[in-house]
Amino acid sequence: MMRFLNVFFVFIAATILNWLSIELFSALEINIGIMLAFSLIMCGFLGEAGCYGFAFMSGLFLDFFSDVLFGGYALVFTLIMFIFYRIKDKIDFKDIGPQVVITAGLNFLCIVLYGICGLLFTGQFLWQGLKSFIAGSLLTGLFMPFIYMFATKYLIFNVLKNNNESKKLF
Repeated sequence: MMRFLNVFFVFIAATILNWLSIELFSALEINIGIMLAFSLIMCGFLGEAGCYGFAFMSGLFLDFFSDVLFGGYALVFTLIMFIFYRIKDKIDFKDIGPQVVITAGLNFLCIVLYGICGLLFTGQFLWQGLKSFIAGSLLTGLFMPFIYMFATKYLIFNVLKNNNESKKLF
């Protein structure tokens, strides 16, 4: 139960930071993937099913604000976590370099996959704009070490850190 409450607390903090980034960067037409960054972080502390669940709920949260394709972000975030979960054992995601590169690359992939989902389900490629594609992905990658440090220091409690070996859902 405590693990679930900690995950819920992290999700609430991620939604608040996502709202803050939307308020700060909307004038520049840049979308920063805060929810994607938190999903990547939680993938290191949860089991595979928990990782997919957190990513799905993060994507579903973003879908509530979308007026074009409901469920697109949930699908794309789950696919991104499937890819990340397959490569996370081969990299040291605790270092700054891999965090920046992997997060920026996965955000690029997220934007492309969302556009392809739009093509499949609505008949048109859902393009978020070149600024959001390039600057949003790069800023997501650059903000990732700070988000990771903040999340692991203040948001993720020992109940998640100590039970990392069991890799249960919650």
